[in-house]
Amino acid sequence: MAQQIKADKDYTLLTSLLQVADLFVKIRERELLPQNLSATAAEILFLVEAMGKDVTPAKITRMLLREPHSISGILIRMEKHGLLKRTKNMERKNLIRITLTARGENALKQAMKKSGTTHVLARLSAEQQRQLKTTLTALKEAGMKELHLGPKVLPWP
Repeated sequence: MAQQIKADKDYTLLTSLLQVADLFVKIRERELLPQNLSATAAEILFLVEAMGKDVTPAKITRMLLREPHSISGILIRMEKHGLLKRTKNMERKNLIRITLTARGENALKQAMKKSGTTHVLARLSAEQQRQLKTTLTALKEAGMKELHLGPKVLPWP
């Protein structure tokens, strides 16, 4: 018989939030599988397109709130798959610029057509979606303050 574990309300809420996030990632991964694209790779493609020029691994790391070595590894794999190009800056040799290739642009267009998460979100009313966005924004801002991260202008909310 499963043991009932008592948890405080904050831990229970956090667990629920993480479970929902994991479910959304799994839905996204499943629909991107035919393209051999991860959810993170699709997110990076979107981010590079949205940021336009002067995209660097450091900027991507900051925007996605990830560790530099994780993003670096993903970018190397994406370049091997022909989705993006990493180019050394001619003026500052230690600086790398990221640009999408034609294949990366096509993969982004295909990834943007996917709608698995839309079906899940459609179960919420317009008012519930508005409240969720407001709540998530407040939690994100509080988390960034807790980690002493300055406010960042993201290409999406």
